Amino acid sequence: MKKKFAASLMSASILAASLGGSMFAAAPTAFKDLKDVAGQEKIQSLQEKGIVKGVSANAFAPNASVTQAQAVQFISNGLGLSTTELGDPNPNRTAHDLFPAVKNDAWYAQAFLDTANSGASIPSNVDPAAKITREDYVDYLIDALKTAGNLPMINIIAPEIADQDSFDIEKLGSTQLAIALEIAPLGADKKFHPQEEITRAEAAVMLYNAIDYMSKLKHPIDTQPSDGEMHILPIKE
Repeated sequence: MKKKFAASLMSASILAASLGGSMFAAAPTAFKDLKDVAGQEKIQSLQEKGIVKGVSANAFAPNASVTQAQAVQFISNGLGLSTTELGDPNPNRTAHDLFPAVKNDAWYAQAFLDTANSGASIPSNVDPAAKITREDYVDYLIDALKTAGNLPMINIIAPEIADQDSFDIEKLGSTQLAIALEIAPLGADKKFHPQEEITRAEAAVMLYNAIDYMSKLKHPIDTQPSDGEMHILPIKE
C-alpha cells in the first residue's frame, strides 16, 4: 500500500477516546478549557456538530498530543470517509488485513478501514498508539481531502517555510498546499515545526478548515478560475 496518508487518568482518557468517537454521546456541554486557545470557536463548532469529543464531558485537553489512531478517526469522521469509496473495495478485508498493528475489535478499526476504502493512504506499518507529528497529520488530512473532496489541481505559489529543511521531502508538498489553502497556519516566524507532535487543538482547527474548504468546493463561488481547472506548481527544493 502506498505511503500517505500514561500514567494519569487524563492521559489514559486521551489514549482511549477517539477525537471523533462516541465517548460522550449526550448533548454536548461547552468545553471549559478552551479559553485563550487559538481557534476556540472552530473547535466548539466541531463539537456542536458531533465531529469532535472531549476527554471528559466539558474538557477538550487542547494541548494534549494526538495518536495515530485518534488522527485517523478524527479525519475519517470529519471528512465523511465512511461514505467515500474508491472503486469496489473487497468487502471481506478487515482493518487488520491492511494494518497489522490494528486489531479488528479496536475502537478505531473502522476508521482505518474506511480511510483505506476511500482511497486515502496510511502506511500499512502504522502504530495506532504512536503520537503523530504535524507533518504526518497534514499529509493524512490533505490526502483524505483530495479523495473526499475531489480536490482539483490547484495553482499555488509554494509558500516560504523557514524550516523547510526539517520536512520529509515526500510530505512537504502536502504542507505547502495546506498552507496555501489556509488549512494549516505558519507561525509568525514562518516555521511549521513539522517533526513536533500535533496538539488536539491544532488538529481540530486544521480539520475545521479542511471541512470548510471542502464545502466551498461543493458550492463554488465566483472567484474560482473560469475554466474550473487549477494546477499545483512544482515543490521548491
